[in-house]
Amino acid sequence: MQEEQTVKQIETACRAEGYCGSLGTLNNLVAEERRQARQSKPAMLSIRQKVIRVIWDFEKGNHRGRVHKLHPNLLETFPQLMKLDELVHSFRELFNKKKAENLMDWIATYKQVDFSFVQSFIQGVIQDLSAVKLSIEEPWSNGPVEGQVNRLKTIKRMMYGRAGFQVLKNRVLYQW
Repeated sequence: MQEEQTVKQIETACRAEGYCGSLGTLNNLVAEERRQARQSKPAMLSIRQKVIRVIWDFEKGNHRGRVHKLHPNLLETFPQLMKLDELVHSFRELFNKKKAENLMDWIATYKQVDFSFVQSFIQGVIQDLSAVKLSIEEPWSNGPVEGQVNRLKTIKRMMYGRAGFQVLKNRVLYQW
């Protein structure tokens, strides 16, 4: 509704300045101006993905220094980042050291954390505790199988309604 009013205001202002073309042409001109304005403004700095990359990276140490390098005031503004970094690191260590018996200690330690998403994650772990313990202990993963299923579904979606089963079968079996 507000956009309609804005379009009407733009049309009224342009007609007052002597524009006598069609409304469609005017809309195209306005859309092009908006596109150019969006492209010319500087890109917004998205720190979230960079912080997540630092937290998930266990090859390189000194996460505090790396986060400080992203933005000097980030840790002062969000001191919980280091707590979250510690939480992720300790959970990954359970898998690296294959210590499923420490899972309950980890849950007890982080159950009272203020983050709602961590609470939700811990509830999910508790609900499927036996599977999580087995995933910590066992050396294998179903990642390759899931990758193939994802690949098959992608091919199926791309071909939906375009060809029969034989073409789908050939595309799955004979990768180009």
